[in-house]
Amino acid sequence: MKVLALTPTLFAGLAAFALAPAMAQVEAGGDTAALAGQAAYNAGDFATARAKYEVGCFTENNSAACTNLGAMATKGEGGAADLTTARRAYQIGCTKGQAEACENYGSMLKAGRGGAKDAAGAIAPLTTACNAKFATSCYELGTTYFFGEVGSGPDLAKARQFFSRACPDYAADGCYALGVLQRDGQGGAVDAAGAARSFKLSCDAGLSDGCLEYGVAQYSGAGVAQDYAGARSSFAQACNTGNAGACMNAGMMARDGQGGAADPAAAKRLFGLGCKLGIQDGCTMAAQISG
Repeated sequence: MKVLALTPTLFAGLAAFALAPAMAQVEAGGDTAALAGQAAYNAGDFATARAKYEVGCFTENNSAACTNLGAMATKGEGGAADLTTARRAYQIGCTKGQAEACENYGSMLKAGRGGAKDAAGAIAPLTTACNAKFATSCYELGTTYFFGEVGSGPDLAKARQFFSRACPDYAADGCYALGVLQRDGQGGAVDAAGAARSFKLSCDAGLSDGCLEYGVAQYSGAGVAQDYAGARSSFAQACNTGNAGACMNAGMMARDGQGGAADPAAAKRLFGLGCKLGIQDGCTMAAQISG
C-alpha cells in the first residue's frame, strides 16, 4: 500500500497565541502609581488600574506597569483596545528588561500591529524573550529566518536553531516546524529520529499535521520502530481533526487490514471524509467499496 503522506503547506501562517494577560504583580519597589494600579486591578476596577498603569509606565517608567498596561490596552480592559499604546508600553517595558514585554513588543513589530511592520527591529526583543525561555518568541524568530523576512533571504540554519528552542514548550507548531526541517535535512543534517520525536510532540499537543507526519514515520519506520497499528491510530487522530491526507491514509489501512483488522465500513467512511475535505481520489475510492 502506498501511503499518501500529504504534507500540508509549511507554515502557512504564524500560529495565533494569546497575548499575556495583565500580570498580578509589579516589580519590587514599584512606584506609587504602579502599586495603586495593581491594587485597583486586583479589586476588579480595571478603568482605575489602566489609568494608574499609564502613569506608572509613561511617567514613573515602571517596567511591570508598562507590561500590565500593554496587556490591558491590547485586550481592551478598562477602556477601548489601543494597540498603539500597547506597543509603546511594551517597548518601554522591554527596554527596562521585562522579557514578557519584549515578547509582545517583538511580536507586534513583526506583525505590524500598533504601528509599522519592522521584522528587523523585532529580532532584538524577540531574542531577549527567547533567551528568557519564552518559546513563542523562539518560534517567531524561526519563522522570520525561514521566510527570509530579514537579511538577503531565508536562513534555514538559524530557523532550525530557533525552532529547536521553541520545541517542546511551544510543541504544536514549534515541534512540527522543527520536525519538517529535521526530516528534510534543511538547515542541518537529516535527522529522522529527531523528526519522529518532534512530530510526536506536535501530535501530542494537538496539531493534526504533526499526527499525520508521525503516522508516516511509524508506517515507514523512519526514525522510529515500524508500527502499523500506531500509524493507523495516528492517521485516525489527524483525520478526526479534519486532515484530508490522514483520512486517506487511515482509510487505506482500514481497507487493507494493516495495523488491525480490515474494516470496509470504516474505510468507506474515511475515504468519504477525504473526499469532503477536497481529495478527489477519496470520492473514487469510497465508491469502490460496496455497502
